[in-house]
Amino acid sequence: MRAYTDQVLAGAAAGQLRPLIGQRFPLERAADAHAAIEARATVGKTLLDVT
Repeated sequence: MRAYTDQVLAGAAAGQLRPLIGQRFPLERAADAHAAIEARATVGKTLLDVT
């Protein structure tokens, strides 16, 4: 398990792995983002845009 973890972390550090971003919500809709996560209506990562 340790060797696998080291390999994955090295790949991430080298930019070879990218997270699956399923949806983005503006910060003003944080409650909607939480509701979607709780309802298991999301795939991948849910991001809050703060810009």
